[in-house]
Amino acid sequence: MITTVDSYRLRHRLADSLRSGGYLQSRRWLEAFRTVPREAFVDRFIVSSPTGEQTLFDLTVDRPLALEAVYRDTNLLTQRDAGGTATSSSTTPSLMALMLERLDVREGHSVLEIGTGTGYNTALLCHVLGDHTVTSIDIDPGLVVRARDALDGLGQHPHLIIGDGTQGVVEYAPYDRLIATCGVARVPVSWLRQVVPGGVILVNLGYALARLTVDDEGRALGPFTDYAAFMRLRPHPAYRTPTGREIVEMTTEDGAQSAVRTDGFPDFLGARPLECLRALVHPDVHKVIRHDGGGEAHVLGDPATGSWARARFIGSSRAAVVHGGIRDLWDDYMRIARLWNEHGRPEPARYGLTITPDGTHTLWLDCPEQPVLVLD
Repeated sequence: MITTVDSYRLRHRLADSLRSGGYLQSRRWLEAFRTVPREAFVDRFIVSSPTGEQTLFDLTVDRPLALEAVYRDTNLLTQRDAGGTATSSSTTPSLMALMLERLDVREGHSVLEIGTGTGYNTALLCHVLGDHTVTSIDIDPGLVVRARDALDGLGQHPHLIIGDGTQGVVEYAPYDRLIATCGVARVPVSWLRQVVPGGVILVNLGYALARLTVDDEGRALGPFTDYAAFMRLRPHPAYRTPTGREIVEMTTEDGAQSAVRTDGFPDFLGARPLECLRALVHPDVHKVIRHDGGGEAHVLGDPATGSWARARFIGSSRAAVVHGGIRDLWDDYMRIARLWNEHGRPEPARYGLTITPDGTHTLWLDCPEQPVLVLD
């Protein structure tokens, strides 16, 4: 892989900005971000602006312009499925840096990465730990092949596996660290079994990161640490998550099983910490806030059951609620909202998880001795 003087300059500029922003704390990760060329793992990609505008960049067409985009602190969308759903991206560098620092790897540690993606994060791990200690798995054969080619070009040869990340990789277990660059609804028990006692699992659930330590009893427990949201782990290549448009299209004005009522609309609905808790407790319920001529509407949808709810603010902390399907999603949401309010509206970092070897997930507040609820 040939890198230009401009690439060198841009890498250093990005790495130094991550250090000054507090995302990079250690010299080894600073040097990794300064050294590993992000452009080796992307060629054509889309960058979204804060207003939702999307711009396509191509390193083979306008390399200087694309390189500038590569080294912004932004997510690079690199692949969509036939329906337009994003299936791969290069994560925002500040989030990557934060997670790698949170992982707290030591010399000689073996690491399992769930979600190879473009391979850039894999390359950073290889740079710090050595490629012989890094194993990475992805369900998408095309992604693994492209990542392998890019890593080979840098002289890095980690263990790359095509397979279902929920199963881990038994062949190279046990691991000192496991990092998931994808979101999960619940932590697979296979991950607990493949991490050594004292080892760490860093994973995104809902809209937050959990840093879990495996104990001598085979449990994994620890706090949520930071806000984060990744694409959901795909159990098979054809798996896709619904788009916001598809969730909105689930709703009707008067479906056969719908009911209309006027309900409370607390002023804290939509607060970021509450949405973290909602997405954790009900991971398969998707939420969209829609703005139209009638004002702001909160739309909830569960594609698995066909259930949906739409609440539109009508003043005086009230909302007109329409819902349909076998689940009352608005009631579910309000129960979570009341729980969060009763706890004093805490940030995600006050919550934590204990996961037992049988897969039971218990949410707690402040410490494991204060359980809140068992997650379904």
